[in-house]
Amino acid sequence: MNRLGTRLLAAMVLVALVSLSVVPVASLLAERGTIAALPAGFRERVIDRTTPTPLFRGPMRGRVGPAGSAPGRELETDPARLREETALLYALLSDTREAQRRAVTIGVLLALAVSVALAYALSRGIARPIESVSEAAAKLGAGALDTRVRLERRGFAPDEARALTEGFNGMAASIEGYEAERKAMLADIAHELRTPLAALHMRLEALADGLIPFDQSEVGLLKGHADLLARLIGDLRLLSLADAGRLSLELADVDLAAWTTHAAAADAYAVRRHGADLNVDVPDRPVRVRVDPQRLEQVFLNLLDNAARFSPPGEGVDVTLTVEGGRALLRVRDRGPGVDDADLATLFERFSHGRRRDREGHGTGLGLAIVRTLVTLHGGDVGVRNRDPGAEFTVALPLHEPTPAS
Repeated sequence: MNRLGTRLLAAMVLVALVSLSVVPVASLLAERGTIAALPAGFRERVIDRTTPTPLFRGPMRGRVGPAGSAPGRELETDPARLREETALLYALLSDTREAQRRAVTIGVLLALAVSVALAYALSRGIARPIESVSEAAAKLGAGALDTRVRLERRGFAPDEARALTEGFNGMAASIEGYEAERKAMLADIAHELRTPLAALHMRLEALADGLIPFDQSEVGLLKGHADLLARLIGDLRLLSLADAGRLSLELADVDLAAWTTHAAAADAYAVRRHGADLNVDVPDRPVRVRVDPQRLEQVFLNLLDNAARFSPPGEGVDVTLTVEGGRALLRVRDRGPGVDDADLATLFERFSHGRRRDREGHGTGLGLAIVRTLVTLHGGDVGVRNRDPGAEFTVALPLHEPTPAS
């Protein structure tokens, strides 16, 4: 595992091993060095009489006194030789203590050096990606949205460092994408507003110059352009409130079957005014959901209006409600030309080019974006698929109470 915690644990174990092993090893080397400096004959006798028994084999007995000499060896009895060996033993003890003192000092310093080196390596491994992300964040805040962090020696970096850099790069890419979408949306809004405004301005100039008569049909045409502007501004306001998290829902327990029947009857004009018929099929039992009825009606009306605009005259718009997998599925199908496969993935985007203009040339390009926004706020999702003929939009909402599958 390449996680930072594993590295820290390994570093602490290594420091402990170094600290515990350096001093004994240094002491052993110092002891051997001092013994090696003794005269050859006396050195052998010291090694023979002072070498401990193997570990776990009992205490060292029989090594002191006449009975403690090694087999085949006699204790020294010459007084002069005893004095000489005693002096050598004192010198050996003094040299050994001095060597051990040096060994402990060197061992502590070596362990400290290893600990500092490991701590520095770990701290740089942790600090380097943080410093890189900090510098990149400063550049990103200054407006360089294409800033990305490149992690050096990626294979040696901890998982947390890689996750940090990947998370920052993902965030930077999202910000860059949002900024590009914002600029594109502003350009689309300017274009959408310019179109009805230009038409209004042209018609009013023509009226002022007396080029066209000011009659009821002209008033209706001007009102249509004004209505389109008002609808576009209202749609933009709703989407802006949703983006800012300020679009509140007044949720209530609703029988979606009864609600769909009532809403279809109330909004049937949105279909019939385009020359289409409305067909409704809902279960004969309650389908309980928790929704904001007014916002849901806005979703339903947008889908009905969209289906009616693209349905040929005399064809029908089908509304069906079913229950599948703990969700209520509200479907609206038209008999129009369907949606190009290339536009299916972006159909619910703002000012999407797929189906944005109907056969009458109307539409703001925001209706389906509002549908997706409102359905998402209700915890559901919306999709579209092509049928033969037409297109079918499906709104999926979670059930508030268990309902038997249809």
